Amino acid sequence: MTQDSSEEAAIRAAESALYAAMIAVDLAALDKVLSPDLSYIHSTAVAEGKAEYLDRVKARHYDYNSIASRDVVMRIRGDLAVMNGTLDMAVATAGGPNLMMTLLFVLIWTKQDGRWLLSLRQAINAGVRPA
Repeated sequence: MTQDSSEEAAIRAAESALYAAMIAVDLAALDKVLSPDLSYIHSTAVAEGKAEYLDRVKARHYDYNSIASRDVVMRIRGDLAVMNGTLDMAVATAGGPNLMMTLLFVLIWTKQDGRWLLSLRQAINAGVRPA
């Protein structure tokens, strides 16, 4: 396995851990994968830092039911990695109905203290329907 392929595997594992923690409302696991300087930009144009995002997850403002990425392209440049692709997400927001969303996304990962942490997430809504 080359260095790039082992780094790509580590980043994909971090992405999987991120989605599993979001669905499980596992704040400790989320804290481990999110960078202290996180900027989490929702498809609704709401931008949150790490503390605000974790507070809203804890309050169940977001109720994630399923999250799966596809058609992912990854570029790794040293301690920075950029992922983009399509995300299929079933989520209810603020007690609203459960919606199946298709999002175009960008994730920026930075390697900090030997671990890949999510530094920026930005999504654009590509379609919504009832789940």
